[in-house]
Amino acid sequence: MRLGAKALAAMACVLWSTAASASLVLDKVIIDLEAGGPARDDIELLNDGDERIYVAVEPFEVLYPDTDHEQRVELSLDKLGPIFVSPRRLVLEPGERRLLRIAMLGERPERERVFRVRVRPVSGELVSDADGLKVLVGYDTLVLLRSAEDIGSIVATRGEGRLRLENRSNSSIELFDGKACLPGSSECRALSSNRLYPGEEWVIDAAGEERVEFLQAKSSRITPVVY
Repeated sequence: MRLGAKALAAMACVLWSTAASASLVLDKVIIDLEAGGPARDDIELLNDGDERIYVAVEPFEVLYPDTDHEQRVELSLDKLGPIFVSPRRLVLEPGERRLLRIAMLGERPERERVFRVRVRPVSGELVSDADGLKVLVGYDTLVLLRSAEDIGSIVATRGEGRLRLENRSNSSIELFDGKACLPGSSECRALSSNRLYPGEEWVIDAAGEERVEFLQAKSSRITPVVY
């Protein structure tokens, strides 16, 4: 598990330009193309600032996500890929909203495929010589292309004061709102959230007598789990 890859943090690019502000806002940063659901979804882009924004959209497939061997392979416009992303370039006037379409192409995979779609402002022409610091913020959105059928589950083992969770399924699973509680006590400690991709392990410090609880999300299904 690489902690830095877990956060869907915005990418900030600092550019010298005019003092006027520009702000790109997305209505969601995760697209989950689950089996049985629509094969496409849209992200709404909003220019919440007071000047024009030029936006670049760059899709990548993520191989071996959240491991030391993670790779990003850019999806080229020159050949048909597993997902369709459009538009790749757009201009937003102040207050304008536009939709970014993300759609599955072809058959569903046997094992979940993971993508990142980078949505970022790019600098336009300078309209003034006045110096001012502008922060242009972009987003690294997550796209999950789910398999046609769920196979496997999370396997939990305990030992030496630790709880080991291994995802032996073919889809990623998100664990959140976690807590570890001693039996017969109302005192609990909060646990961090995590998304476990297929084949990934997560080790949590947990004494043998502690009861570990999470909410577990796979696509739109959320269920409580206890380890």
